[in-house]
Amino acid sequence: MIEPMDNTSERPLTIDQTIAKLQNALRDYIEATYHVSDSALVAERKTLLNTIGVIHQQPFIESTPRYQTGPSFGQLLDLAPEVRFFLQGLAKRTPHEKPLLFDPPYTHQSRAITETLVNHKSLIVMTGTGSGKTESFLMPALGKLATEAFQRPKAFGEQGGVRALILYPMNALVNDQLGRLRLLFGDTRVGDQFRKWAGRPIRFARYTSRTLYPGVRTSKRDSKSLAPIEKYYIRHLEQMLDPSSPMQAQSEQLVNELKRRGKWPSKPDLMKWFGKSGARWYNEKTGQFKRCVTLPEDPARSSSVAP
Repeated sequence: MIEPMDNTSERPLTIDQTIAKLQNALRDYIEATYHVSDSALVAERKTLLNTIGVIHQQPFIESTPRYQTGPSFGQLLDLAPEVRFFLQGLAKRTPHEKPLLFDPPYTHQSRAITETLVNHKSLIVMTGTGSGKTESFLMPALGKLATEAFQRPKAFGEQGGVRALILYPMNALVNDQLGRLRLLFGDTRVGDQFRKWAGRPIRFARYTSRTLYPGVRTSKRDSKSLAPIEKYYIRHLEQMLDPSSPMQAQSEQLVNELKRRGKWPSKPDLMKWFGKSGARWYNEKTGQFKRCVTLPEDPARSSSVAP
C-alpha cells in the first residue's frame, strides 16, 4: 500500500487527514470546473459540498484480525528434507537480499504445504484479501518441483515439459500474478539451487490471448513486434551500464525499481537474449531463430509472449 504523504512534514497522513484530503480534492475540482463569481453562491455551494451525503459519505473503517501463523518450515518434519531446507533458505535474510518467503507461514499456508506434499490431497483455500492465497499454491508447486529436481535430477534436467498449470479467469489476473512468478521462480537463489540439483533452473511462461502476433513466427514479424523491447528495456539497460551516459542514474533507478516490482523480464542476460541490434533473427543454415530464444540459464521461457 502506498501511503499518502504530507508535503510539509514528509510523514504519512493519519486516517482523518487522508479522508479530509480526498474530500477537499474532490470539492476543489468541482469548484474549479464550475466557476461562479458571486460570493454568496460560492459560500452556499461550499456548505452544500461539505455536507455528508452530497459528494461524500461518512467513512466506514473496518479492522480485521491478524492471520494466525502456523508451524515454521523447520517444524514441518513430515516434509522431504530437501524441501524443508530449501524453503528455510528462501526465508533467510542476507545483507544484500530480502527473504522470498515468510517463516513461519500463515496456518492455511503451512496446511496447504502439508496436505499437498505430504498427504497428496487436493484443497480449496478460502481466505480474505492479503492472506497469501497465492503462496498457498506457489509454495506447494515449488516444493514438488524441488522434490523432482533433487530425487530425479536426470529426468528433471533433460525431460522438458509442463509440470504445473495455474489457470486464471481473466488476463488481468495473469498479468498481475506474472510479477509474483518472476520474483519467486525467477530469483537467482531459486535458479542456483535447481541448477545445483539438476543442471537447469525452473522455467515458467505466460500463455494468454495477448500474444505478440498470431500464426507462424517470422523474422519480419519479430523485427516489428519485438522492437518495443529494444526501445525500452534494452535502451535503459545500455544507459545504466554506460558511465558516460547522462541518463545513467535515472536508468539505473528505473531498472532496479522494475526488477523489485517483478516488472522486468526474467532474463539473467537480457541483452544476450535479445541479440545485437540489426543482427539477423533467423539462421538460414540451421533453420532456427538466433535471437529471442530461450537460453540455458533463462528461468522464463521465450515464446510469442513477452518474457
